[in-house]
Amino acid sequence: MARLMRAHDWASTSLGAPENWPNALKVALRLLLTSRFEMWLGWGPDIHFFYNDAYRPTLGVKHPKSLGVPTRILWAEIWDDIKDRLQTVYERGEATWDRALLLVLHRHGYPEETYHTFSYSPLLGDSGKVEGVFCAVSEETDRVISERRLASLRELASRLAPASSRAEVIDAVREGLGGNLHDLPFSLTYLFDEEGQGHLACATGIEPGHGCAPATLALSGGTWDLSSIWAGEANVTVDLCGREALPTGAWDKPPATAAVVPLIGQGGERPRGAMIVGLNPYRPVDESYVPFLKLLVGQVASSLASAEAHEAAHQRAAALAEAVEMRQKAAEVLRRANEQLTSEVELRTQERDRFRTLFQQAPSFMCIVSGPDHVFELVNDAYRQLVGHRDLLGLPAREALPEIQGQGFFELLDGVYTQGEAFVGRNMPVVLQRTLGGALEERFVHLVYQPIVEPDGKVSGIFVDGHDVTHQKRAEEQLQHLNETLEQRVAARTDELADALERLRRETAERQSMEAALRQAQKIEALGKLTGGVAHDFNNLLQVISGNLQLLSRDIAGNARAETRVQNALAGVARGSKLASQLLAFGRRQPLEPKVVNLGRLLKNMDDLLRRALGEDIEIETVISGGLWNTLVDPNQIENAILNLAINARDAMQHGGRLTIEAGNAQLDDEYARQHEEVKPGQYVMIAVTDTGAGIPADILERVFEPFFSTKPEGKGTGLGLSMVHGLVKQSGGHIKLYSEVGEGTTIKLYLPRAAQSEDVITDISKAPVRGGTETILVVEDDDDVRETAVGLLSELGYRVLKARDAASALNVIESGIPIDLLFTDVVMPGPLRSPELARKAKERLPHVGVLFTSGYTENAIVHHGRLDPGVELLSKPYTREALARKVRHVLGNEAQHRLVKQQRTEASAPLPAPLLVAEDVPRRLTIVLVEDDELIRANTAEHLVEQGHAVVEAQDAESALAALSKCQADVLLTDVGLPGRSGAELAREAVARWPHLKVIFASGDDAGLVESGLSDSVLLLKPYTPKDLAAALAKKVVKRAIERKSS
Repeated sequence: MARLMRAHDWASTSLGAPENWPNALKVALRLLLTSRFEMWLGWGPDIHFFYNDAYRPTLGVKHPKSLGVPTRILWAEIWDDIKDRLQTVYERGEATWDRALLLVLHRHGYPEETYHTFSYSPLLGDSGKVEGVFCAVSEETDRVISERRLASLRELASRLAPASSRAEVIDAVREGLGGNLHDLPFSLTYLFDEEGQGHLACATGIEPGHGCAPATLALSGGTWDLSSIWAGEANVTVDLCGREALPTGAWDKPPATAAVVPLIGQGGERPRGAMIVGLNPYRPVDESYVPFLKLLVGQVASSLASAEAHEAAHQRAAALAEAVEMRQKAAEVLRRANEQLTSEVELRTQERDRFRTLFQQAPSFMCIVSGPDHVFELVNDAYRQLVGHRDLLGLPAREALPEIQGQGFFELLDGVYTQGEAFVGRNMPVVLQRTLGGALEERFVHLVYQPIVEPDGKVSGIFVDGHDVTHQKRAEEQLQHLNETLEQRVAARTDELADALERLRRETAERQSMEAALRQAQKIEALGKLTGGVAHDFNNLLQVISGNLQLLSRDIAGNARAETRVQNALAGVARGSKLASQLLAFGRRQPLEPKVVNLGRLLKNMDDLLRRALGEDIEIETVISGGLWNTLVDPNQIENAILNLAINARDAMQHGGRLTIEAGNAQLDDEYARQHEEVKPGQYVMIAVTDTGAGIPADILERVFEPFFSTKPEGKGTGLGLSMVHGLVKQSGGHIKLYSEVGEGTTIKLYLPRAAQSEDVITDISKAPVRGGTETILVVEDDDDVRETAVGLLSELGYRVLKARDAASALNVIESGIPIDLLFTDVVMPGPLRSPELARKAKERLPHVGVLFTSGYTENAIVHHGRLDPGVELLSKPYTREALARKVRHVLGNEAQHRLVKQQRTEASAPLPAPLLVAEDVPRRLTIVLVEDDELIRANTAEHLVEQGHAVVEAQDAESALAALSKCQADVLLTDVGLPGRSGAELAREAVARWPHLKVIFASGDDAGLVESGLSDSVLLLKPYTPKDLAAALAKKVVKRAIERKSS
């Protein structure tokens, strides 16, 4: 079994891999596998089944598939019998004990009557709680059934003994067989007449007149076929399938088989009748069942013969008395009587021999002793096996078994003999010398001393019958010892399992917390799916309205009244867009574009915005701790969240007050994480927004983050503000905590995970100039109205526009060979081809095409774990004409510059061309500060400048550029216009003011930076540019003057 256990695939069960099993289970398994006693144990809530080699016979054909199977499945047929006992062990930790319990098992392919003595004991896990059950068992089926059958034989024999007539024999059979309805659910005794017709003499377990118990029975063709019995066949087995409903006896179903056994007649020539016996439906017809039936029927046949002989003798005596005077007739009668008596003696001799054979073959030990000295007359093989093979017959018991003198058995025999009352003993110890000169052995026996009473009432001898139960007794002692030692071992391990109990308590608490978090997550998931679908359709409608309003504004230019109405409608669209955004936020379906940001710097930049939003009645204090960590969050969304909290605080302070915004580092430890759902211990950046307002009552604190719940008067809020903040924080992997006291104010703390990376450069393209172009754009949108609106906006901006209603149609356009510069596609599209796959196929066929997604709800197509996939450009619906124009130019510009960089790198690997021609008066080395937020473009430009012999200092934004300028003697500032934070134009103005000799080159897609800066002597380098364009910009006259100054 140990080998089978090791080879079993435990990982596929709820128990998991064995290396992760608790120590308590491992200890119990070692005890199980090393014992030779029948044992099994169950573990876990499903009571997974383990057993040892000694238990395998009990399983029968269920071995070896029983290993690891839940007990309720393995023993489904007896689950109703044992489940309450197992429940007692698991729930109350109490052991159970059953002796010789009847269990109907399916272990050999059919239901089988079995008896078991067993105990269920609790097994404590590492936590100290009951996690398993241990069972030691001893099967006693053979003993119980043998005792029951022997009792039936004794009962029948005692009732037949005084019977002296045929009627008395039949009455004794009726009374004697009705007591064992387990082995004899019903019986029918038929006696033959001279023609062989059977007549029902008695019935047990079934009413005479039943369809299967007719009063008379022909040899063949009737309910029971007795022709083979009449012909001399020993016994016949009959299949009862399809018979009229039969009685069940002691069972819950009728017999499936009956045995027809002949009642051997006088002289053995013809049977005098037959006994039909319904057989136990839960026992096989085996080598023990058939001899039992033969003994039973043999007693009946013998008694019938004796009774008939007695009646015949009585009749002969009467006849002799009447024929005293008729000597001749009397002599003839006497002769016949002598012949008949001789025949009867022969019959009795045969019956005696048959009885002796059955007596010898009986499974229990038997002997017959006679007289006051208890002289052995008959001894069977089982008795010799018990006491050892020695001479017994003809010897008194005290002489034949001298070693049991003083053990009380001889005194018991004397008492039964003198008093005439039977003695029944159980588990009686007896010490025997079973081999000549051998050691004494202790055995345990169940036995019966039954007095043999003669017709005159005197006891002539004693019938001894019993079973050697030494094996069962030893098993019970081992089981008791095992229970005692098991309790001791469990008690000894109690202290060791204290820590395990504590771990279990913590794990239970964590599991409960996780279950609550799972329920909340499922609730949010359901709300998210609902709001996502609503937001998608809502944003599409808003886009149609917004786009057409913007197109309409061009047609009504100069009509002030109409323009005002259009602007009011556009403001309504903006409010609807904000509402849809809040729906997506609390449902955690908002596509985030997280950046590594410093929240201290973000709060400083928000100062003016907050003061304008809150008004003069609110005093604002911002406290930012030194050494503030960075965090990974969508900067636009967190700015909206902080503004939302500030406005809520303002509304709570109707008569003015103080608003404090704090930013600091925080450490949430394991203890805090255990007390708060969804919190992972670690380092966080904390933002606290505190007001001195009215506070929130305690009875509604738990509901403030619920969507559509608001403490404001009806019509003053949507109830989505705090739920939006909550959704954003959770979507960003953070934690939110609210503290409030009525009359004192409220504090809301946002915890966002710390980011170890350096702060990202954030490009704000919203400040870029609005301009169109002449490139070709393919618009893919399944909503007809939205598609036509987008086409109209792009056409008005000067672009050549192609359109498709789904991804499959768009792919056909792409594969047609028409040159396309930009794919502008909705995310959520009908049909088997999804938008991300369309973008991938477009890039394969047109490597230089730009891709811009748009959607009111992205599902999981380009957003995963709440964040926009890297490298993806998204324009959320509804969008304005200006936002569309800037985003399109941004994507096209970046795509063109990337294409140029790749082309230049390809050319760099080719043979070097002729030297680049530049102005002769440009020296070989200038110091240039290069400012560009796109890392690829910045690296490529720096490489070209170095190849032309210049020294380059790189910067990614205005702050880092000013720091570089203060540390070096720069000649030229080469800067992009659309920088994160401060624009390139602002940077240029401040740099020239501080270093007047500095010359400026603007790298941009248009001349907006040149105009905004007001620097008339600056140079414009249009994107995309080549190394030759770069050299030409350095050769401009405005730069040459700086060069001349450097040379002098």
